[in-house]
Amino acid sequence: MARTRAQGRQKTNNQSSTKENPPKSAGQKRARPEVGDDGVHGQEQEVGTSPSKKRKSEPPEPVDGSEVKRKAEALLTKYGTLTVSDLGVSNPSSPSPENIMALVYNAMLTSARIAHGLAFKSVKCLIEAGYQDIETLSKSSWKERTEVLTKGGYTRYREKTATALGDLAEFVGTKYDGDLNNVLSKANAEPARVRELVKEIKGIGNVGVDIFCDTAQGIWPCLAPFIDPRSMKTAKQCGLGEEINDMWEAVGKDPEDMCRLAAALTTVRLEKKEQEFA
Repeated sequence: MARTRAQGRQKTNNQSSTKENPPKSAGQKRARPEVGDDGVHGQEQEVGTSPSKKRKSEPPEPVDGSEVKRKAEALLTKYGTLTVSDLGVSNPSSPSPENIMALVYNAMLTSARIAHGLAFKSVKCLIEAGYQDIETLSKSSWKERTEVLTKGGYTRYREKTATALGDLAEFVGTKYDGDLNNVLSKANAEPARVRELVKEIKGIGNVGVDIFCDTAQGIWPCLAPFIDPRSMKTAKQCGLGEEINDMWEAVGKDPEDMCRLAAALTTVRLEKKEQEFA
């Protein structure tokens, strides 16, 4: 009898456990969140190795300096255009408030989980609408911003991004007197601090700030030399090695050329053209 009672209690406990923790079905998938660390949309993330499983770092393989220079020149010749030039802004080498805003839009939109072509087209639509001018952006309505993003095909995140653009106008106007160049003085032109301040912009996370540094170093020289982590892998595949200083030397320590090299590597990575330079 005692054995029967014990079996009954065990059965009851198993049933309770089943109700509290229902087993997942074999085909059940975990939903991927769309809201990233920035609170606006999911940022494009890199899949890394957990700290406990990381291999010991090995010294980079030496690469001939003349070969790095030759590869860099080939990349610059074929794909080395400035992002601001591709966006159609005037005087792309100028650190004007409008150019910095254009680069912020580029970082914000292209870092989302959306096709790069659509994101870049949407950035161009923002520029065509005149939103690189802080006053024009401040006067725009949420509906108008949504329509501009829709025109570019940025439909998945248009509502949240339209709201973020409105917040951006207020943020830049109140904290930086309408000019994001004031970030440099507040950061004492220290790259790490510049990154921290740029990440305060709603809609820009880790990947977004990497994109910004890639594209802004030509007009904010304190950020140079910089190549984002994903493009550094591309650089190695293209024969540039793994040392940022070797690439910096290859472009003559010119911040604008470093910016163009970063843009070229991004293009090669996105269009999977590494074999052209391997």
